[in-house]
Amino acid sequence: MHQIQKILLKRLLISNNQKYSLLTQGYGFEDNVVFHLKQLLNKHFIEKQKTGYKIITKGVKQITRYDLEKLENTGFKTFFVGFVCKSGKEYLVKEHPASKTNFYNLPSGKPRFGESIEKALTEIFCDNTGLKLKYKDFRYLALHLKTVKTSKGEVLFDDALAVYETAIDESQKLKMKLNKQLKWMPFDEIKKLPNRWPEIDILIIDKNFTNFLSYEFMSDYIL
Repeated sequence: MHQIQKILLKRLLISNNQKYSLLTQGYGFEDNVVFHLKQLLNKHFIEKQKTGYKIITKGVKQITRYDLEKLENTGFKTFFVGFVCKSGKEYLVKEHPASKTNFYNLPSGKPRFGESIEKALTEIFCDNTGLKLKYKDFRYLALHLKTVKTSKGEVLFDDALAVYETAIDESQKLKMKLNKQLKWMPFDEIKKLPNRWPEIDILIIDKNFTNFLSYEFMSDYIL
């Protein structure tokens, strides 16, 4: 698959339904971007609507075959590290407002190739919160294998999530520079959130710390 086509799909995956001018920003006539858009349309990876271009199920499945950072096809499940981060009676929750419908999950990120889990934990947590903790500050909780399907039964995502727990005191909390998608929320408010990802229910609400879980989840959120 051509690199420009991958980038266009990635842009739509991050923020769906974009106008031509925004979607193709950074490309000129010599890049033949119109040709690449037509290719994506012909392959039924995207649709053209009055408001702009929209990624559809087949396109989501195509682009999530790749590592989204390097856009290389790994052929494997996507592996994430996620955090149950608590301070007093509040937990850190990640919101995804760019989708068709807001959804909420745990702070998370992907370890880099060749990176030790010790380094990945501290780096990913710092990327999310601006706070540099030590490896010993994290406690392993569980491994979740999660398959996300559309209401039509088509697989959108197929992820592995290693979950770690950490507790933040008030002085550390004041030093945080949270990613704009993150927010502190009390337990009672989390229970009222719509469109929660299942790991929030399992780990925060139900406090189910079973070492290994495998499950399917239905969501058309990006479409």
